[in-house]
Amino acid sequence: MKQSKRKKRSLCWLGAVVASTMLITPPVFAQEQEEFSLDQLVVTANRVPTKVSEAAANVTVITREEIERGNYTSLTDVLKHADGVVVSQQGFPGGEEYIWLNGDERVAILVDGRRANLGKLAGSSTRSTYDLNSFPALGNIERIEIVKGAASALYGSDAVGGVINIITRKGEKTQSSVKMGTGSWGMRTYDFTTEGSDNDWSWFLSGGKREQDYYSYKDFKTGTVKDMPNSAYDQKHLTLRLDKQLTDDTSLTFSAGHADDHKGQPGGVPGYYNHNETAYLDTLTNTWDLTYHMKRNAEVPADLRIYQNYYKYNFQASGSSDGMYNNKELGISWQDGWRLNERNLLTGGVEWRDVKVQYPGFYDNKKITNKAFYLEDQLQIDDKWVFTPGVRYDHYNMFGSKTTPRASLNYQMDKNTDMYLSWGKVFNAPTTDDLYWPSQYGGYMVGNPDLKPETGYTTTLGINKKLDAKTSLKASYFQSRLKDAIDWDNATGVWTPSNINEAKKQGFDVELRRNLSPAWAVKTGYSYLKVETKEKTDSAYTLDTDNSQPNGYRLGIRYTQDKWSVDLDGTGASGRSTQKFSSSRYWIMDLSVNYSVDKNTRAYFKGKNLTNRAYELYGDSYLGAYPMEARNYQFGINYSF
Repeated sequence: MKQSKRKKRSLCWLGAVVASTMLITPPVFAQEQEEFSLDQLVVTANRVPTKVSEAAANVTVITREEIERGNYTSLTDVLKHADGVVVSQQGFPGGEEYIWLNGDERVAILVDGRRANLGKLAGSSTRSTYDLNSFPALGNIERIEIVKGAASALYGSDAVGGVINIITRKGEKTQSSVKMGTGSWGMRTYDFTTEGSDNDWSWFLSGGKREQDYYSYKDFKTGTVKDMPNSAYDQKHLTLRLDKQLTDDTSLTFSAGHADDHKGQPGGVPGYYNHNETAYLDTLTNTWDLTYHMKRNAEVPADLRIYQNYYKYNFQASGSSDGMYNNKELGISWQDGWRLNERNLLTGGVEWRDVKVQYPGFYDNKKITNKAFYLEDQLQIDDKWVFTPGVRYDHYNMFGSKTTPRASLNYQMDKNTDMYLSWGKVFNAPTTDDLYWPSQYGGYMVGNPDLKPETGYTTTLGINKKLDAKTSLKASYFQSRLKDAIDWDNATGVWTPSNINEAKKQGFDVELRRNLSPAWAVKTGYSYLKVETKEKTDSAYTLDTDNSQPNGYRLGIRYTQDKWSVDLDGTGASGRSTQKFSSSRYWIMDLSVNYSVDKNTRAYFKGKNLTNRAYELYGDSYLGAYPMEARNYQFGINYSF
């Protein structure tokens, strides 16, 4: 009864905040809300600028404006509000964070098309090879493109569930900004950006620091809010992008990123066997790439790139084995395109990657080398139909070659309706731990150099529909199968990986957006996800109890008028296994309010988990071991000059 009353009071308080914000706003309308367009260009679905109406893929675009309005502090916070995106998150700042797309954590993460996935993700038991904590900052993001479905034919390993491409900002007019904020649990954020252009040069520099003394969670057993010991977080980050226009048709881009994190590692809640009040983790991420752009004004631009990713992991825990690890990747890629005739547009490229992983005390300088080429043809059958076949060939030094084809069919029923069907094979390469873990370490774990890559396929059927000038609908259904999935098993008394698992997944998501007026807009979404797995010795599939979002719900209400903007976002889930989660359902509300003091100054307020719900996004048999943050607030100001 007390909890119910507290929940009602929280909802009343939330309503009062939103209502008061609207009442104090002058009745002068700002600009119209952005309308949905099938002509919007995206680059990730086909590696070249392609209209949404011809991409034949489930694509979501998160714009810079949406990120700035939301006052997010991490990449995870941005992505978890996208329909059909499932986030696995341990709760405490700096805890493991990774993405599921189409029910799979094998997701390719790109920055301006540059692959960011690691040879292994230290400390993780998942098949993911990218921790979202590794991304430096949000200030340099122009937009994020999310493509769900089979993408191995274009992007190779890790693109089983899909691709997330983070596209950075290019310097334009000369200006700088400083953003400072404070909030619950001793949070302090300091961010700056500076950009400009001069003749043929442009630059964009961003940096900052985020600190937090601890975080609090709500205990689902008692309903009380408790502080989590050893949950401090400290990150320093810096990014740079330089562009040089060489000729009308060619240019150079140099980009670099740096993130230095120090974070407490409490593990689970006090009382959980993994809880630790002294452990900490230091991570260092350094990246750079140099890209030569050619044919800038052509229908299909070309580029030649060289890049390097470096990641260092240093885990220290009293009374247990410490862990140090570093991943260094050097890569070269080339891509070009050719208009063969009025109906055929060909895109192709080659890639070379060399990954070295050093894990002192376990193995040193183990190498993964990959050579690949891909080719894709957009065939315009007529004014309505586009057929796109493609194929990729990969050769790995540790398991040989793999060919992954894909094909899609796009039908533009009319100027407001686009339907598509796509199919593609996928594969995922073993990690260095899977292959090289030494038998001499303790004798109870050993890698398997004879592993095969995980393979399978995905089929997607979808529609994009502009119902009227102010309303859009997007829906898709997918089905996938994965065989030879890698799992560590101790059936012989020694933990070792083998290709023993199979998985089948299916789901759909629906998103509806509507501009109610020049000031009001609303979006709502629902997603369904069913994941089943089995070992080859089993006779039947069983549900994956780690699925944190079998039924996912999204609600967004957006208000813009004169100097004010308000975003109210709701996220929820139901149908979760109570073997791994403290409740089968949850519903969370976040509020972001912005006020333009003048043309150069913006004040903001951010409230998260306003109803103070106890929930988890990372399942464990010890229920409630990894609780998400309790209700918390942030305040700040952004000044441009």
